[in-house]
Amino acid sequence: MLFKRTLEDRVKKAKKDDKELNKLIEEYKPFIASTVQKKIGRFVKYGQDDELTIGMLAFKEAIESYDKNKGKFLSFAKRVINLRLIDYYRKHVNENNEVYMSQIIQENDDNVYELGASKAIIKHQDKEENEVRKIEILEFKKELDKWGIKFTDLVKSSPKQKRVRDLYKNVAKSIVENEYILNKLLEKKKLPIKEIQNIMSIHRKKLERGRIYIIALVIVLTGDYEYIREYIDWR
Repeated sequence: MLFKRTLEDRVKKAKKDDKELNKLIEEYKPFIASTVQKKIGRFVKYGQDDELTIGMLAFKEAIESYDKNKGKFLSFAKRVINLRLIDYYRKHVNENNEVYMSQIIQENDDNVYELGASKAIIKHQDKEENEVRKIEILEFKKELDKWGIKFTDLVKSSPKQKRVRDLYKNVAKSIVENEYILNKLLEKKKLPIKEIQNIMSIHRKKLERGRIYIIALVIVLTGDYEYIREYIDWR
């Protein structure tokens, strides 16, 4: 029986195989270019724009530093590319101090304001990113449905106190970092309370109260939900 290799399997191989590494980078040049263009708000071309070189190096870095606990590889690679572009622009602000990307993001009434960029670029990126964000939220709602969770239930069950939210975030991260518990959760679609208590000192009732919120966080951490993940303070 033949098994189709996932991208994550190829990334694992590329860590030890330079031929596979170079092949992956070559195959995903369109993805790298798309990620760079979305971030800086203009067309870029290989051989002409330094940003694409930064993007390719960042993609290589993502391959070398990736592990399955970091979620889907492409989402992780996007974050690495975006971070390296930010580093690049911080060092190369032009004479007019115009930066062609969002370096600072503020959330206010569900709108995203990008500072340090021209108005035209802000408008372009806002429109594009809002569309992606809408699609991402719809996909997130569909995934919640598979778990028998309504989006309205998630909103209602979200803890009001930061202390409790932080506790549940730590639980979610611990689940993702524990392969056995994560697989059991994904298989049964139920929070494995006993197993969680084996690795964390937390009362059963607290876990039961936070069930929906914790499961939602695990979904965000393990899925392709880049924008949603960025809005959560994981510290």
